[in-house]
Amino acid sequence: MSDLARQLFGDDVPAKSFAIIVDLDETVCTDFDQPIGVGVGLLQRIDRRKIGIHYVTARTEVSRRGTEQFLEEYRLPGWRNVHYSPTIIGSREHKRRMHVQLAREFAVLASIGDSEEEQVASAACGIPFILVDTDRHEVAWKRLEELLIAAIPDLFAHPE
Repeated sequence: MSDLARQLFGDDVPAKSFAIIVDLDETVCTDFDQPIGVGVGLLQRIDRRKIGIHYVTARTEVSRRGTEQFLEEYRLPGWRNVHYSPTIIGSREHKRRMHVQLAREFAVLASIGDSEEEQVASAACGIPFILVDTDRHEVAWKRLEELLIAAIPDLFAHPE
């Protein structure tokens, strides 16, 4: 808990909101805009009021329009939470910095991605990491679903 939070709230510091970190390419889509059904399906079912989705990607700002179109077309949550890689640092450093920043701001339950970059970034701040095997996407997404249900049992229950 930060000193400022302790000064403002005493022992009644509000709990951090839950979040997950998701890579885009080869995790949620292939060829920039071809959906990976199992990943897209799981993300669409998440109750957005209970957990935030943050996309940490190696894509740069040049890709913003196409990325936003993809997220909108498939009604993916967290479309405002896309963290693009600045061109002044490499994607490895960008992903590490963003994981650390998001871990400070949120109770990050997991990170999912297909590369060692995400794995190293997650390890830097103690976030559980799920590696996507690009030949068997469903295994990683099922594991993420199980982890999320264990943490938030009614995460996929939507009121009528």
